[in-house]
Amino acid sequence: MPIPKAVSQQRFPPWRALKCSLSFAVACALLLLLQTPGLAAKEWPMWNDPAFDPSVHSPAFPTAEGPRILLDKAHHNFFVQVGFIDPFRNLAEANGFQPVVGDELFTPEYLARFDIVMIITALPFDFTTRTEVTTETTFTDAELTAVHDWVAAGGSLLVFSEHAPFDQAINPLLKRFGITSSVGTVADPEHYDKELGKDGWIVYSGENGLLNLEHPIVRGRNETESISRVITFGGSSLTGKDFTSLFRLAPTAENRRHPTGVGPIGTGESQALVGAYGKGRIAAFGDSNGFAAMLFVQEDGTSKALGMNTAGYDWKQFVLNVLRWLGER
Repeated sequence: MPIPKAVSQQRFPPWRALKCSLSFAVACALLLLLQTPGLAAKEWPMWNDPAFDPSVHSPAFPTAEGPRILLDKAHHNFFVQVGFIDPFRNLAEANGFQPVVGDELFTPEYLARFDIVMIITALPFDFTTRTEVTTETTFTDAELTAVHDWVAAGGSLLVFSEHAPFDQAINPLLKRFGITSSVGTVADPEHYDKELGKDGWIVYSGENGLLNLEHPIVRGRNETESISRVITFGGSSLTGKDFTSLFRLAPTAENRRHPTGVGPIGTGESQALVGAYGKGRIAAFGDSNGFAAMLFVQEDGTSKALGMNTAGYDWKQFVLNVLRWLGER
């Protein structure tokens, strides 16, 4: 499916130069939108990379015969609403999976239609309308129970925290599975990409010892699928004692107050947790951008790749490996 023109070709107005860190890409959009009345909702400072190649050399399944994936849109899911999910959806389709955008609330009957549920950038309100989750509810108690029971019975959950306020919004769901997200935004002044120069862009590799090389998702089925290096783009940290960490945060990592004024609350140990839960599986991430393929405009008018299109990192293959692991039965 082609990327919608409204997203893939959207350009940020040149007269609105951004003067904020790349590690807070989405946060910068939020702050600017809140400070700029009348700015159109689709005029984001980032857009889908039209050069991203979603093709898969050896698909896991024949076309449209793989596991069914629900891309949740019922909970003000920012990436799904504006189309930043499209590179992931195109990649999943090329790999034989069947991704479907759905806007129904979670019920046992609805969830039973899917093998994998993806919950990304969920909020109890539209992004940019508020900066903090207080008394609002992202998921009803009935929905939380439905998702919990669906996973326990054999479903696979792909779920994301993020920087504030997404971290606050997703915590009630994560906690049903024994996972907690920090609130704020994470950075590491030691283990970041020095060439990019942003300490919120944390590098996880075999070389620095922060990437779990032993897990099947990272190891892959063969050498061509093995992961050697990924990078996160801010987000939050996670804790979950019954899960395996793929991206281990170093002692030098910090949870900081987010530019929206939220946090810091809590300190996690990882930015990627995976494991079995009952008969099902969970993959939880503290940053969502690795599953996208965006270009982010800088104040000088040039752009930086953000996600599966970031050169020198293995995000595209990592996403494929995650899908394969979640889809295994």
